Amino acid sequence: MEFRLDRSKKYALALEGGGGRGAYEIGAWQALAEENIEFCAVSGTSVGAINGAVVTSGDLDTAIWFWKNITYSQVMEVDDSLMGRLMNNDILKLDFRETAKTLTETLKNRGFDITPLKNTLQKAINEKAVLKSPIEFFIVTFSVDDMKGIVVRAKDLAPGELYDMLLASAYLPFFRNERLGGRRYFDGGLANRLPISTLTERGYRDIIAVELNSIGPIQKYDDPEADVHFIKPVSDIGRLMQFDPVISVRNLKLGYYDAKKMMYGLAGTRYYIDRQMTDREAYSLLFRFTEEYGKASATPYSPRMINEKIIPALASRLRVSKGSYYDILIAALERAAEDAGIERFNYYTEQDLLSKVLKVYDPASGSIPRLFGRSLPSLQKR
Repeated sequence: MEFRLDRSKKYALALEGGGGRGAYEIGAWQALAEENIEFCAVSGTSVGAINGAVVTSGDLDTAIWFWKNITYSQVMEVDDSLMGRLMNNDILKLDFRETAKTLTETLKNRGFDITPLKNTLQKAINEKAVLKSPIEFFIVTFSVDDMKGIVVRAKDLAPGELYDMLLASAYLPFFRNERLGGRRYFDGGLANRLPISTLTERGYRDIIAVELNSIGPIQKYDDPEADVHFIKPVSDIGRLMQFDPVISVRNLKLGYYDAKKMMYGLAGTRYYIDRQMTDREAYSLLFRFTEEYGKASATPYSPRMINEKIIPALASRLRVSKGSYYDILIAALERAAEDAGIERFNYYTEQDLLSKVLKVYDPASGSIPRLFGRSLPSLQKR
């Protein structure tokens, strides 16, 4: 695998807001730290600001521990069991009387009480370490009094104000909004959910941006010299209000491997593939196994049918109709690997993944991946 970043540089890091999905960013940080990538600045919105404070302090172990053990009651004054059932749509297990009471009280109190989050921030984030760090840290929030987004530089804050500004950045619509220092704020995602422009406006050019698939505006950064590397989840990473340790542990892994994917230019969407094949080699392999799985299903295909019907049909079903033969091969391999239950969090070459697929779906024994078994015989009958 070929490393694509420059370890001699110090990068600026932009962290998107996204509530309970924030573990993904810490997984990405873990991978970056493992590759000795250093930062000169961090900007964050909402949970990205909270994670950014920990990145600035350098306490990776605490960040991982925090997300592995996150619960709803560490963020809001709620019952973990009830919130878990609500967030997982487990309607049959809900106590409707209890649920109605909770929702009524929440509406009456103008949102969830986030006193637990205040306490959690003070335990998890070392304010002195943040303010003394050589890394510049910028917090994005939205000032309700001024009706505009604002950026707060951590080093300009007085002792004790950091926690208030982190809360100001993370005031989600469902949280009870209280004045901080006599002013009212709202979640920074209302102004700029992924604060890349916060960095480019201050002269930073080498940037790593971690996304969380959130909704909201992103301020444009019109800087032709900016070199931005994106770490973006393709898989579902949960909901905004889903503070669930099981989901967080998975998101830590996803963030870690997706960061490695960016740094090493790995192929694939579901798996992490170190590309070895040319498009021509991929076509040959795709043709051969399409032919063999056709024979295994007792519906042999002519070369013309494979080229003109089968492969285009596979591409359409796999939603890569505009991709190369390599893209079609990888999408088919990933689908078969997923159906076969092959471990996702690992690094593979195309041949590695194919070998594992063939142990489960061997055309010689008549075992056919679901993708081929359903689509190819039906095409033969047309």
